[in-house]
Amino acid sequence: MGVKWTPEQESAIIAPKDSSLDNQTLLVAAAAGAGKTAVLVERIITRLKDMDNPLSVQELMVVTFTKAAAQEMSARIGLALAKAMESTDDVAMQERLERQLNLLPSAHISTLHSFCQWVIRSYFYKLDINPTARIGNEAEMTLLQQEVLADLLTKSYEEGLYNIYELADFFSDDKSDAGLTAKIMSLYNYAMSLANPDGWLRKALEPYKEAMTIKPSDTLWGQYMWDKHIAVIDRIRERLERMEQILLDPVGPHKWQKIYDNQLAALGMLSGAQSWDDMGDACKHIDTFIKDQFRMGSKEAQAFDPILVAEFKSLGSQNKEDLKGMQAAVFTVPESTLQEQFKAQYPIIEGLVELTIAFHQAYRDMKQEQGIMDFSDLEHLCLALLVEPGTEDDPQPSEVAKELQDTFKEIMVDEYQDTNGVQETIINLISRIDNRFYVGDVKQAIYSFRMADSSLFMEKYNTYGGTDAVERRIDLAKNFRSHENILTATNFLFYQIMTEEAAELNYTEAESLIPGRIVEDAPEAWVGGDVELQLLDVSKDTLSASESDEDEGDDPENNERELDFIIQKIKEIHGAKKKVQNPDGTFRQIEWRDFAILRRSLAGWGTRAVEAMRQAGIPAVVNERDGYFEAQEIQLLLALLSIIDNPEQDLPMAAVLHSGLVGLDANELGALRLSGEGSLWSLMPTYAEETQDERLLSFIGYMERWRTLSRRHGVTDLLWDIYESQDYVNYVGAMPNGLVRRANVLALYDRAKGYEASGFRGLFRFLRFVESLRDSNQDMPLANVVSEADNVVRLMTIHKSKGLEFPVVFLSGMQKKFNMMDLRSELLIDKNAGLGLKGYFPDIRVSFPTMPWFYVKDVKEAALKAEEQRILYVALTRARDKLFMTGFVKGFKKSSGGLSTLGELIKNAASVEGQQLPTDIITQANTYLDWLIMGFARHLDGGNPLRVAIEYEGPTYFDLPDKKCRIKVEIHDGSLYGDLDYKADIDETTINKVRALKAVNSVELPQEIVDRFNYTYPYSDATRRTAKISVSELKRRFQERELEAGTIDSLNEPIATVNTGAKRADTVSADDLANSVFGRKPQALQSEEDVLTGAQWGTLMHEAMQWLPLAKYTQASLTKELDALVTKGTFTEEERNLLSDISLYKFFSSNLGKRLINAKRIERELPFSMLFEGKRVYDTVEDGENLFLQGIIDTAFEEDGEWVLVDYKTDRVKSGEDLIKRYKIQMDLYKEALQRLTGMPVKACYIYSFRLHDAIIVD
Repeated sequence: MGVKWTPEQESAIIAPKDSSLDNQTLLVAAAAGAGKTAVLVERIITRLKDMDNPLSVQELMVVTFTKAAAQEMSARIGLALAKAMESTDDVAMQERLERQLNLLPSAHISTLHSFCQWVIRSYFYKLDINPTARIGNEAEMTLLQQEVLADLLTKSYEEGLYNIYELADFFSDDKSDAGLTAKIMSLYNYAMSLANPDGWLRKALEPYKEAMTIKPSDTLWGQYMWDKHIAVIDRIRERLERMEQILLDPVGPHKWQKIYDNQLAALGMLSGAQSWDDMGDACKHIDTFIKDQFRMGSKEAQAFDPILVAEFKSLGSQNKEDLKGMQAAVFTVPESTLQEQFKAQYPIIEGLVELTIAFHQAYRDMKQEQGIMDFSDLEHLCLALLVEPGTEDDPQPSEVAKELQDTFKEIMVDEYQDTNGVQETIINLISRIDNRFYVGDVKQAIYSFRMADSSLFMEKYNTYGGTDAVERRIDLAKNFRSHENILTATNFLFYQIMTEEAAELNYTEAESLIPGRIVEDAPEAWVGGDVELQLLDVSKDTLSASESDEDEGDDPENNERELDFIIQKIKEIHGAKKKVQNPDGTFRQIEWRDFAILRRSLAGWGTRAVEAMRQAGIPAVVNERDGYFEAQEIQLLLALLSIIDNPEQDLPMAAVLHSGLVGLDANELGALRLSGEGSLWSLMPTYAEETQDERLLSFIGYMERWRTLSRRHGVTDLLWDIYESQDYVNYVGAMPNGLVRRANVLALYDRAKGYEASGFRGLFRFLRFVESLRDSNQDMPLANVVSEADNVVRLMTIHKSKGLEFPVVFLSGMQKKFNMMDLRSELLIDKNAGLGLKGYFPDIRVSFPTMPWFYVKDVKEAALKAEEQRILYVALTRARDKLFMTGFVKGFKKSSGGLSTLGELIKNAASVEGQQLPTDIITQANTYLDWLIMGFARHLDGGNPLRVAIEYEGPTYFDLPDKKCRIKVEIHDGSLYGDLDYKADIDETTINKVRALKAVNSVELPQEIVDRFNYTYPYSDATRRTAKISVSELKRRFQERELEAGTIDSLNEPIATVNTGAKRADTVSADDLANSVFGRKPQALQSEEDVLTGAQWGTLMHEAMQWLPLAKYTQASLTKELDALVTKGTFTEEERNLLSDISLYKFFSSNLGKRLINAKRIERELPFSMLFEGKRVYDTVEDGENLFLQGIIDTAFEEDGEWVLVDYKTDRVKSGEDLIKRYKIQMDLYKEALQRLTGMPVKACYIYSFRLHDAIIVD
């Protein structure tokens, strides 16, 4: 029997057949748990089975949000096709379905990035891109961005470009340009999510340019400020009208008539202001009208109705707050002053925009030069192919786009609410107005931090029509996941708080969740029932509410209390053997895997929670992505790698010795420290021998082995040896949350592998790479460490839970404040609102808010809170059977007796009439708890504890949709929770021994010990430097010093630049094209497998020069010799194909090549090591400190009793001068090393360029 679809699902599957049209574009708005993926798969199968209008799976394009979703979609389609074949006897249909099944692997079911890659691969010849280009990982691209930006800033300072000194004064501090760099990168990243980044950036400048010539009140920002101000005045007027009615009542609070009169006078003054400066004068005089207090004696109060008194006071207090806020309104600043501010701002914002555009160009050039791409490039290169040149501002399809329009009969986009502007433009260009199928849920649009733009969905949601519209909307509102009460409670809340003005969408009956799951004959032990809000009142043990309203709701002590409550509740439910319902309707006993704890963020909480739960006997796991580099197991590994590179560093050495790897306790570590002068490493051999400490002797042996490994092999070999010899993976796996720790350790190995695959080498450089990752806040993506089959409680972020479901959900940390840090920035960015820049007083280096900044801040804050509502919606709809929400509060009343912020919220919300809460109340929320409380306070039964807590006596309005949902609110004494020590009591004998000891302060220490405690290591700078340095690192350091001194130009500038404004005039001969690695189709675009980089190609050419016999060659004989190297195993076939025969032949035919062949003594790949004075590299190194330099000289040959030194280069350059500029320092070092190594002088140094086919002499 087939699936029984709802009428709406059926329409989404068969449309346009249920309409009068031949083709339609559909927007399927699928609520949480509505079975959207099943509908999408069924629509595809239905289209493929249609014999009247035959469609091949290759004529469909299905775009998913993740690769995992694409794989799941493909698997589902394959399974559905196989089932459809089995269920029909029609031979023609069976053959058709079998053919579609065979074609499925080549179908376009993928992420948009994968589709873009396919488009570029198919039409690469139309693009000017590096043919060896590969896709770099995120961390690698971040490092490249830092390098490019550092070069660009250096050039800007040297040449005085982009108002750089004003920018630095504004955004940077005295230590670094980190502030300015962050602003450039945030602006760049935002712009790259749009179809025309540079165009958008320049357009964002226009309002600032215009503001210098028109009155501030006529600017976009001025009009917004005026309208917003008028809206507040209208709100005050509405409240005063109600206050007037209350005063007219015989039992109204007539004592407060004067308060009403004064507020009415203030309203009249504000309403009469017609100009900017008039409004400013009115705002300055507000204070006169808001001095009165709402005071009333108990005897006086007996004459009035307490409900009317409470309502009047609430309305009057809200007016007072609004009027008070007007005293600091922007209107109090004269228009002339504002215009001066705009003129001062323009050079700053112009410089920042132009600098960002320059970075875009320089970064693009560097990626082209290095043969590397990022995901953003995939989208923009694909877009470049699809847009007709010259139509970038209003994109029109190119010939390529038209070909793709003919190829695909329908474009299907899953999770459409998570797309951005670039992706939307790509989809539009390859489709028609009547063959798109979008599916998603704008109420689950929670990825703005990934530059997703939910307004794209909203625009269609609000404009698409009914059954016979070309652009048609179908709503799938029936939820098959959650129990009816969870859905009605969710509806009850969002009917009140999700409004168009406050959250970009009106939550009406059309958006509400309709129960599709039936729970019949539930056993008495069924876990389901009320939706519960469980609050811990911690006001007894912590600061009073009046003192703590401004905290972040995230203090450790109270987090522990909440965690204790959750643990007890989980143990209670599990111990009672409660039942949960299976998807097939049957019931079973609850297991640990049925529980999930969700939080907005797990940072600093998740690992602690897992540890506490394990101690309580609850198996749990958390995949905590935050704080990777702070994880104990990673910090220990990095400390170990650091001392392998340089063992003279005492701090990381002490950390390793004190860890489980060696196991010295504090006393043993102290004894080692006191055993003599010098570093711990220098003292260790003697101390270990004297004490015969097997642990230290073993560790010294391992260290010597690891240090040798680090010099001779890669970081990956070193790490793996550490893992195997120390059983490190199993060691961390046995710690609390071991599954995640194990994954962390393996992830570091994978990152090292990726680092070396990118052409990088060396432990010191790897440690710097990791340091850069940490500084740039790069995440290390982890594999999923737990499967659905594992019987453990899961802790995860709400974002991570999207698309998942759990029988019992605890939504934790409801009191934690929304993260508004981004709204404090000097620069705010929004697609539609543009750029909001603060003003700046350069003399005192203080910034101040401006009209543009306020405008963008308001837009962004509204968008942020709208998204937080959607995140809450996602969280509430994860539970199948039971939903708990937990948090702590610090009282509903202040110590003075008045209401706290939460108390005021309950009072203001409870008195509202009508379904939707007013915008000003909704937007007051700074936590999820605020929204839950304002919504639940209006529930007849569930809200009673909240109303009782504030002794509410005002009017109530309970006639709301879904008012019959069962909500339970409980407020507990928080002081009863928080003891998370579930371990056995500590042995009393140990404690007694400690008690018997004398206090340290009562013992007089010998002078030698005092001296040693106060010891300062004399070579502190040396501990921060590697003892060994490579030639390339030394070269980089010399360049930095010369750059600082201003004696040389920027050496890190991209050598090869790409002129994108005009077509390339260069021509390449057919022979060169055939034999060069650069003449072939881009390998990264041939498949998704890794390919050799330009750096690795250079390595291959060096190896060829190392192994080729030095003899006279013809072109044919050289080719034969290279082929022979494959037979010998020197090269693989793939590597052999990447070697340029012509380039090698030209070298051997050159004058330098002939001299080399005829030489009597030749050294190839000559390794050298030498000590030299550290001060030559680092000015701060103490006198007498030497550095150990290692390197390899490509070739040296003897001529007339002197050396000729040759170094081979494959850099993409325009001239020999560029190579000399780049490698002069390196050649000088090689020359010095060769002379010191052999005692024979060097008469000439050459760089041979395989690109230029030329030998360049280096003086």
